[in-house]
Amino acid sequence: MVIRYKKTSPKQRRIVMAISLVITIIVILVASLGGLLFGASYILDQSLKDPEVLVHPAISGNDIIVTIYEGEKVGELVQLSLEIEGYAPVVQNVPSGATQIVYVGIASQVTGTRNVGVRGIFTDGSVKLLKVIELRFT
Repeated sequence: MVIRYKKTSPKQRRIVMAISLVITIIVILVASLGGLLFGASYILDQSLKDPEVLVHPAISGNDIIVTIYEGEKVGELVQLSLEIEGYAPVVQNVPSGATQIVYVGIASQVTGTRNVGVRGIFTDGSVKLLKVIELRFT
């Protein structure tokens, strides 16, 4: 193409440059569209994937109740660690088939709005962050 480019008139050079620019733009658009489709399908697959364990912490008086709903690794859950921002984590064992874990009196001295995290400890020794929520303590 370089040899032909040197032997052409200015008008033909402009046409060759325009064609190469159009081809480059088409290649970029096709690559972007492919990346977009791949990314969208990946995000969709991840959002539809069953969570490891679905939990929800809530305040009830001075207690915090962590409700365990479902998940693919709910049978392997051994312990739950409740972490309140600014305080030491508290770990409790999870009996087989339990749907609620009550942390008695843990919220008695906590005031203000705090982030509360729940980590799961599984039979294989892995530790996963299951939920982070902002709770208001009074």
